[in-house]
Amino acid sequence: MHHQDRSGDEIRPPWHRSAIERESSYEEDQASLLSDLIDEYPALMTFDEARIARVRDREDWGDSDAFEIALRGLMWGGMVRRQGDLLVPVRPVRLMAELGFSIG
Repeated sequence: MHHQDRSGDEIRPPWHRSAIERESSYEEDQASLLSDLIDEYPALMTFDEARIARVRDREDWGDSDAFEIALRGLMWGGMVRRQGDLLVPVRPVRLMAELGFSIG
C-alpha cells in the first residue's frame, strides 16, 4: 500500500458524503445553473452549451451527473423548461430575478 497525500479537504465520492453535504451541493448546483440561464436571457442556452460551461472534463462522470441531476430538479420544480435543445427559465423565475430576488 502506498502513501496518498491528502492535503486540504478530503475528496470523497458523492455516495460517501453525508446527506447534508449532498443536499447543499445539489442546491448550489441548481442555483448556479439557474443563475447562468437567467444571466443569458433573452439569449437561450442549449443543453450542450450549459453542460460544457459546467463540466470541464467530458470524462468526469461525477460533474456530468451533477449537472444533469440539477437540471432535472429545476425542470421537475417548474423553474426551467426544455424546448427541443434549448433551456428556458420560466417567466415567474425571470420576473423574480428582475424584481431583485436572490437566486443563490
